[in-house]
Amino acid sequence: MFVYVLNKHGTPLMPCQPRKARILLRDGKAKVIQREPFTIQLLYGSSGYKQKISLGIDAGSKHVGASASTQKKELYASQTELRGADIVKLLSTKRELRRSRRNRKTRYRKSRFLNRVSRKRKGWLAPSIENKIAAHLRIVADICKMLPIFSITVETASFDIQKIKHPDIAGIEYQQGEQLGFWNVREYVLFRDGHTCQCCHGKSKDKILNVHHIESRKTGGDAPNNLITLCKTCHTGYHKGTVKLPKTIRRGMRFRDAAFMGIMRWAFYERLKKLYQNVHMTFGYITKNKRIENKIVKTHTADAFCIAGNLEAERLPYSFLQAQVRRTIARLTSRRF
Repeated sequence: MFVYVLNKHGTPLMPCQPRKARILLRDGKAKVIQREPFTIQLLYGSSGYKQKISLGIDAGSKHVGASASTQKKELYASQTELRGADIVKLLSTKRELRRSRRNRKTRYRKSRFLNRVSRKRKGWLAPSIENKIAAHLRIVADICKMLPIFSITVETASFDIQKIKHPDIAGIEYQQGEQLGFWNVREYVLFRDGHTCQCCHGKSKDKILNVHHIESRKTGGDAPNNLITLCKTCHTGYHKGTVKLPKTIRRGMRFRDAAFMGIMRWAFYERLKKLYQNVHMTFGYITKNKRIENKIVKTHTADAFCIAGNLEAERLPYSFLQAQVRRTIARLTSRRF
């Protein structure tokens, strides 16, 4: 176990053993800065000897792995759980309230969608993506405040969503999506379901068809795999609670995380390069090959350890678990594996 050390001016130094930290605190030569991870600051001038520490970041949509190591020892390992669906729900609720207010107060006002500054600014990203990128940058900044990081390596991944849906896709088929030739999503869903209610299969003899969201539009969106054709009788009965949908009707595969990684990887990497020196990028297949060759069990911290590049270093027997919450990141107690 290590205790992280800052010099008199707040610059990070190499960590020390708990025994040495206790002596410094007992003699009044240091003070406690934070308890998790335990960090002290020296009260006397000391430049300190620094080694080259490599930081590996396993970027992700839900979890972020981090590992800092020298050629001999791993000095820090953590796994952070990012905020998820709560951001989408909060933004959707905010949008509902804003539209309701505008409809009540300024119903005759012209639309001003093209006047928004965010849309005019190049490189604009959705707020939910900006939040996760900021969380990645905050994790790196917190580690750099504790350890004298020399180089940073980030693993990013790109996902071919069409290849995931259709493994045999190739060539011009990429330009011919499943909705090719249809006016909108509703027309495609009705055609896909054969213009037949997927609940009663025409037994109600109701000719009026509706498109129903399997998951609420707030969280599930308008993707075709979240829509199903229902007759008006079944649709109304479902919302009144008198009709239950068959268990076979389920939401299709989600690609939100894959889309996020495809969007954020270059934005995160470019912002890191502006803030720090010696920033490098690696890819998932390289990390996987290193992990298999060294017989390391797959975890987010293990991937980050492989990304850092010091594969012969002695690994820590524990890692810090963190969870991102609103307005702050709460650090939980360390656990040993």
